[in-house]
Amino acid sequence: MADLTAVQTTPTNPSVRFIRQQHINLYSIMVIGFISLSSAAYGYAAAVIATTLTQPSFTKSMKLDEVPNAEALIGAMNALFYAGGVFGSFLAGWTSNTYGRKFSAGLGNFLVLISGALLTASVNPGMFIAFRFVSGVGAFVILASVPLWVAELAPPKIRGILTDVHAVGQMVGYTIACYVGLGFYFVTGENQWRGPIGLQMALPAIILCGLSWMPESPRFLLAKGRTDQAWTIIHRMHSSPDDPTDEFAKREFYQMRKQIELDVTFQTSYLGIFKQPSLRKRAIMTIFLEFCLMSSGVLVILNYGSIIWKSLGFKTVQILNFQGGFQLTGFVFNVVAMFFVDRIKRPTLMATGFISCAALMSIDATLQKYYIGTTDRGGLIACAFIIFLFQATFSMFLDGPLFFYIAEIWPSHVRSQGFALAMATLSTTNLMWLQAAPHAFTAISWKFYLFFICIPTLGAVVVFFTFKDTLHKPLEEIAAMFGDEDTVVVYQRELRLASIPLDMLDDAVPEKAEAREEAEEVENSPTG
Repeated sequence: MADLTAVQTTPTNPSVRFIRQQHINLYSIMVIGFISLSSAAYGYAAAVIATTLTQPSFTKSMKLDEVPNAEALIGAMNALFYAGGVFGSFLAGWTSNTYGRKFSAGLGNFLVLISGALLTASVNPGMFIAFRFVSGVGAFVILASVPLWVAELAPPKIRGILTDVHAVGQMVGYTIACYVGLGFYFVTGENQWRGPIGLQMALPAIILCGLSWMPESPRFLLAKGRTDQAWTIIHRMHSSPDDPTDEFAKREFYQMRKQIELDVTFQTSYLGIFKQPSLRKRAIMTIFLEFCLMSSGVLVILNYGSIIWKSLGFKTVQILNFQGGFQLTGFVFNVVAMFFVDRIKRPTLMATGFISCAALMSIDATLQKYYIGTTDRGGLIACAFIIFLFQATFSMFLDGPLFFYIAEIWPSHVRSQGFALAMATLSTTNLMWLQAAPHAFTAISWKFYLFFICIPTLGAVVVFFTFKDTLHKPLEEIAAMFGDEDTVVVYQRELRLASIPLDMLDDAVPEKAEAREEAEEVENSPTG
């Protein structure tokens, strides 16, 4: 293959063509849209418990109105989902790296499907809690695989937008779960609560039926030596009628291939991550970011909305409507976020979200201090409004970076492990807060929110002043920002500033290279 350094930046050869700008075609949009149905499956499985705990038939069926340890059982129903999430995160780290992102997403959907069936059939709290654990394993296999898969398919300039489709998908799942719960509230019968639980099987079933037609991550294929398949996917995802010679796709493929040829020599374990300074720095950033994000209180509000809204004096139907409205707000503002997430520096985006969420939580804590237990409707409605505003803020500034920033900072050979660390931290943090929440709301009421004020404030300061800005950077180049310049084989700026002869880029493409080699063999043969 031709050496990139030999390319002149001011060529005179008229056959040399300039690299075109990156783009995305309809096929790419359809692929990422379908993949993100898995995100909705995760969202539904995670959120269905919020309305289930509000259903009178569930309370009666599980005898939560009779047993003295009802708070502990409710806490376990939430917490065991996230305990399963810790296992699911590390399982995804292994399966994504060994069998591929597509296999990993399929496994997660299969586990959500099976656990959904058994949750629907649960006859006591023990059975329900056990299969909430299995559901958590499957849901977090999805959560640790899908954003990684999407980020590796997306071009750099719009990677944030496309990865944010995952966050939008989650909110679709959350919203559907809430409104299904509201609808089933009006269904009579002791098994009324089983309907929303059973419907969580629908999306995984659809996804598993269509998964075989989805493309694997080209970076995974290159790491496994499946070069032909990787090029086919890159070409199809990044081709355009405006780029008849596929120069952008070839440039992307060239950089990926050269980088991964080096990266596969760096395979390492979780222990190895903490031994190497640049990877250890990424691990610390990942754990800190996920801990602060989940310590904003967003999951506590999501999962214990029934307790929060009830404490504000609202009735059951109002509570279910508030739950649905809360998630619908998240969906709307996640869509809004797609219009600006790739225009703002990553640290600025996240720090703005942290400080805004902390400010809103402090206002809500103050309002709840004075209005919980009163009949002042104005004050109680103000509390509710701030909660909705908090959801809008979190969705716009933090829900997307929760996933795409992690995908960006980790190099290819440990990206699945980095995502596993991120999702395991997310699960562990939520496990801690959700297990404590039922008791905390009873014992200290609004003071519980003080944690959700102080930790995000710290997060805002640390992120703004110390985190790297990965905006628009190709994934293969971000290593240089962590002191690993020697591990970056080729930079996009070199490919852009140099006018690349087509034969150089063609050499990176399997069928082109093979055709060239065959032609050279014929030319050099005695009979040629």
